[in-house]
Amino acid sequence: MKIPTAFLCLCALLAGACTPLEPEKPAPPKAADAALAFVEAWSAEDLDAMSDLIVSESPGWSAFRLERLFEGLEERAQITDVEVALTAAVEEPSAEEFESSEGPYTADVPFELVYGSDAAARPVVLDGELELTLESVEGEWEVLFDRSFLWPGIERASGLEVTHRWPRRGSILDREGRVLAQGRTESRSYPQGSLAGVTVGHVAPLSRKEAEAATFAAARGDLVGASGLELALQDRLAGTPASKLIAVNRRGRELEVLGRRKAVAGRDVKTTLDLDVQRAADGAYGGTTGGAIVMDPTNGDLLAVVSSSGLDPNNYVGVADVAPFNRALSGRYPPGSSLKVMTAAAALEEKVVKESTTLPGPAEYRGVRNFESGAFGTIDFASALKFSVNTVFAQVAMDLGARRLKRYADAFGFNTPPQMPLDAATSSFPLPVDEGDIMWGSIGQAQVLASPLEMATIAATIANRGKRMEPRILVRDDKTGERVVTRKTAATMTRLMETVVQGGTGTGAAISGAQVAGKTGTAEVDVAGERRNHAWFIAFAPSGGPRVAVSVVSEYGGVGGQVAAPLAGRILSAVLPHL
Repeated sequence: MKIPTAFLCLCALLAGACTPLEPEKPAPPKAADAALAFVEAWSAEDLDAMSDLIVSESPGWSAFRLERLFEGLEERAQITDVEVALTAAVEEPSAEEFESSEGPYTADVPFELVYGSDAAARPVVLDGELELTLESVEGEWEVLFDRSFLWPGIERASGLEVTHRWPRRGSILDREGRVLAQGRTESRSYPQGSLAGVTVGHVAPLSRKEAEAATFAAARGDLVGASGLELALQDRLAGTPASKLIAVNRRGRELEVLGRRKAVAGRDVKTTLDLDVQRAADGAYGGTTGGAIVMDPTNGDLLAVVSSSGLDPNNYVGVADVAPFNRALSGRYPPGSSLKVMTAAAALEEKVVKESTTLPGPAEYRGVRNFESGAFGTIDFASALKFSVNTVFAQVAMDLGARRLKRYADAFGFNTPPQMPLDAATSSFPLPVDEGDIMWGSIGQAQVLASPLEMATIAATIANRGKRMEPRILVRDDKTGERVVTRKTAATMTRLMETVVQGGTGTGAAISGAQVAGKTGTAEVDVAGERRNHAWFIAFAPSGGPRVAVSVVSEYGGVGGQVAAPLAGRILSAVLPHL
């Protein structure tokens, strides 16, 4: 039987419809998407995202390891910012490649890496290629990461580093332009030797930690200011080093210069110190342990800073782990009765007393004793300062009260760091918390601690008619000051301080040719159960037209009137001819 052709065609169609359809292959992922995600994560420093995009078989490229890699680069190359971008369209594998192979597939992606570095004046631009791989169509593109991505296009490079050279270091000069320190750091010299040496300071090498923490371009072993003015004025004196950002090989040898920055020479600085005054004050102070300040009361200029812990910086150029201690600026001692100048000025200013006010001066008052337990009977306030009667001042302090005492202490410079760049201690006068603190604090005991610098400013404030000038060590710095007491109170205090030297506890400070106004202090301290005394004297001269204010402390020296007053007198006699 013959089968109709139409029937055969129908069967063929039905047979074709019953054949199973092959599933469609998934579209392969785009290499461009992975490359863009990687450079964006790099620019954003998203290390977790970067790590996720790196080939999983690449051992060790965790976010933590990437962080260490980038931090090391930032430190060595002084990198400040990073920008990464694709620079051309990504050539994806063709459809034929996907059809003819099951993988893996690769793609090369051009990119641009731009570094900002403190060592380069302009951005550093490097070009390279990212290599991406795809195991299969069902997988994800991953980056074949390598350290060389950080310095692309530079053959045999193993890292980036910075080299630098410091320019000429500025000189330190006295107020007349005479040299205190000069020369490059490696050959720094100090023509005056130990004269003002602890104030001038020295240069020493940076440790690794110090270099990492430095706020200026620095490397381990660089010689920088390590104490005194050399440290305080490091940025000004040192300038900015010339630097090069370089690519290096595994041996650290330079392969290519990627960027440069020119040096800025250090600047000379003129200080307020006066070599003649410093030499005279040093000679007069002699072998005493402690410190002294010689100050111009009209502007706060430090003319001489004397510290028994001397230093010849010539002997310490490049020497590490040296920490000179400037007793005149950083030593803090109970000021004893020299602080009565502040208390008396406050009491007069607040009208708690007048010069003529009489008070009892017993040997002991509510726990406060006179020095060597002397009794004075009824005595006027002027004489109480002249003979330094503790029990009178204890009564006056109680009338002033804790808050007024603290307010005047603040006004005279306590509890605030000196504003000058040279390091100096903050003298402290805490708010008295009880009756004992009020009385003992008013006479420079209790928790009161003062530096010779602070006590010099108290004398200088009275000398300057009641206006306190902020201590100044650089001629170019502004002269700043604030009134503490009225001219009238300052004039009264001048008269009272004159009597201390004329016939009171400070006669040892009297000198020929000039009237001295001053105040003694004998500060009691306990040393291993033994009572010892710091000897103080603060003064200014000539009292009728003050040109200089001084403070002197003799550490464990004894009685102020016997030790510090003659010392201050010798200093005044020595320095006044130079002013």
